[in-house]
Parts: sequence; structure tokens; C-alpha cells
Amino acid sequence: EVFLQIMKLLLVIIIIAIFYDKINALNILNKIVIKKCNSKLYMTSNSKENGYGPVGSLLRQGPVPFFIRITNPDTYEAAVSKYQALEKCDRITAQSNMDAYFQDPNGWAANKLKARRTGIDIDYANANMDTKSLALTAIWASGFFFLCYRIFVVQVLNQ
Repeated sequence: EVFLQIMKLLLVIIIIAIFYDKINALNILNKIVIKKCNSKLYMTSNSKENGYGPVGSLLRQGPVPFFIRITNPDTYEAAVSKYQALEKCDRITAQSNMDAYFQDPNGWAANKLKARRTGIDIDYANANMDTKSLALTAIWASGFFFLCYRIFVVQVLNQ
């Protein structure tokens, strides 16, 4: 049920990005945070205090931090809060850094060491957020999930 609601949200964003060129789909996506309360999903606005939702993790760093965030929300929140306290940064910066860490811990640590040495920090908050790339990724992901669904229906359900 949660997966279907997230897929519906992504499809709406794709439609907006394709048909309404003047509307910035990223701004719409970045303002949405999905929260679960009493087994129902609620969408609230994004802000520096709230950070971004699981879809933001999926878009920025891929499925690994997304699934960690969905399956272990307490671990994710503890990591974000710890990073935010240690680095004295806002929540979005902490979330994007923890997403990058969960995706590739060794690469993230190497980038942090390089950033401390050179003074040039990587902006993980805006990584992989190009509108055209997001639209293409969403189209490919939709096709992939449709293919998986068809294989499931034909092979497992024998229909």
C-alpha cells in the first residue's frame, strides 16, 4: 500500500515534468514529506527542520538509503541526529550526508577526508537532482516495475 502511494506520487511528478515545462518538478518534490501515523500516510511540506522524505533519499542516493530509512527508521533518525549535532548543520545537509554514507560508506569517508584537506565540500543535498535525469530515471523505473509485475502475474499467479 505504501509502495503504491509512492509510485502514484512519482507518476504525478513525471507527468508534471513532461507536460508542464515551466513548472519545476523538483521544487514540488522537495516540498513533500511523507509521514506515517496510525498506519496512514500523510504528506506535509518540506522545510529545513523537517528535512526531506524517503523519496528524496531514493532520488538522491538510490535504493539502499531508501530501504534503510523504511525498514530501520530509528537507526536512520539516530544517524541523522548524531551527524547534525556533530557537524552543527541543518537537517537536510545531515540527511543527504547520511544517505550518501549508507549508499557508499568508504566513498563517503574518503570524500569527507578530501573535503577537510582541500576545503571543498561535496553538496550531497543537490546530488542527482537534475530534472531531465530524474524524469528519465522515473520512466525507466516505471517500465522495470511494470515488467516485474507482468512476470509476477504470469509466472506466479499463472494468469
